[in-house]
Amino acid sequence: MALVNTLLVLAFCWLLVVDASPKSKALDRHNELREKHGCPALELDDELTRDCENYARELRSMGEIKPSRDAIREVYGENLCYRDEDPHKCVQDWYDEIKDYDFSKPGYDAKTAHFTALVWKKAKKMGFGQAKDEKGGFYVVVRYLPRVNAYGEFKKNVPKPKDGNNSNLPQVDAILVILAFCLHFRI
Repeated sequence: MALVNTLLVLAFCWLLVVDASPKSKALDRHNELREKHGCPALELDDELTRDCENYARELRSMGEIKPSRDAIREVYGENLCYRDEDPHKCVQDWYDEIKDYDFSKPGYDAKTAHFTALVWKKAKKMGFGQAKDEKGGFYVVVRYLPRVNAYGEFKKNVPKPKDGNNSNLPQVDAILVILAFCLHFRI
């Protein structure tokens, strides 16, 4: 029985350190943040993801962040980001625009457009792509369908956080429990 328990503990801790794919990480983080607002989970769309990957490579070759033609034509919603490291922080950067969003006056504002796209309630599908440049930086492209940030639809598509708190602090208790668990079993 001790061997079974040890194997279970090892398997659990292994799951904690195994890295998910970049697109899975981005999707999971999007859905965690959307859930805070009572918005339905997004699904990863293969075709949209292929397009995002291609556009991320195109941005890398141009060496700049620039909305795609289809995003300008409002075929889909698009969030773009460049980071010197850890491309997954783009999702948090976009969400952190919540501090500038006025829920009492819902509407479009360039300062909060990434945040509103991320939590847009009507969005159902998401694509993700990233490309690393020669300096080690990352171009990140995320697209949403149906399109987001539609004028006149902000009030019903950008709900306040369910708990009324705009904070995004991690659940420290859960982290401490997992850490104590792993340390206790010297994993």
